[in-house]
Amino acid sequence: MTDTVIGLIGAGSMAATHAAAWRSLGARVLVWSPSTAHRFAEAHGCEASTSLEEMLAACTIADITSPTPLHLEHVRAAIGAGRPIVCEKPLARTSETARDLAQAADAAELPLYPAHVVRYMRPYADARAAVAAGRLGTVQAATFTREGATPVGGTWFDEDAASGGILFDFLIHDYDQARWMLGEVTRVAATQSPATADGIVPALAEAHVTLTHTTGATSSIVGRWGPADTVFRTSFSLDGDTGSIAYDSAEDAPIAAEDEPYAAQLREFAAAVAGGPPPRLSAADGVAAVRIAEAVHRSAASGNPISLV
Repeated sequence: MTDTVIGLIGAGSMAATHAAAWRSLGARVLVWSPSTAHRFAEAHGCEASTSLEEMLAACTIADITSPTPLHLEHVRAAIGAGRPIVCEKPLARTSETARDLAQAADAAELPLYPAHVVRYMRPYADARAAVAAGRLGTVQAATFTREGATPVGGTWFDEDAASGGILFDFLIHDYDQARWMLGEVTRVAATQSPATADGIVPALAEAHVTLTHTTGATSSIVGRWGPADTVFRTSFSLDGDTGSIAYDSAEDAPIAAEDEPYAAQLREFAAAVAGGPPPRLSAADGVAAVRIAEAVHRSAASGNPISLV
């Protein structure tokens, strides 16, 4: 991948994760952010760009890891420069914006790949393959859990309008997994405790979500944000009429180094840009995940189920 030049937009924790993955694949990584590009470049083995325009002119793939409220501006800039795009999840904060970005990329004949990395985690990918092959029979019920430390306060993430909090930014991974494994979602119902108040994302929150799929199957999703020492943990279980499958990151073997999901994801995206097969994620998947997350957020705020039909 020595001919691949990445234009990395953003200089936060996800930018560091993407930079390490791209560099492990042999790509050259340029980085731009409004104020911290040079410091980030020194820390992560990248090259700092003095402007977004300069970087987009020099790169072969734009990789957007900036805060969600800036995705609209940065995706549009990459489209204007004619660059294929990787965009960290969520694609946008609203389904309307996500659809607009997907349509703009399509009109420009440019790929827009939403980075839903859980699709590249071996236990989840194996479970989806088992469902697709019919090894579990008809799956009627699934459960997904995700817990971790409450995000550090004092950032853009505190604003519900910007991040959507636990129901939107955190659990969107599991909405995507449920849809990937069990099909389109027709109805959502959600609760969050404590509720969001005065537009500020609560800390130490717990969320419960139920998704109903077109098949009649249901997915139960639970998310928790705990104290700073909370160990990150995810799990899932799928129950079919001829078999079941389950995974718990706290009990099962850790993901092997050769299966590192961020590198696997970006490798697949880069191969597609170079003319290889399409990746397991499309812009439409990113839009669908945002649409589900948006409905879940509305359900929790209103106390009522939301139909997606």
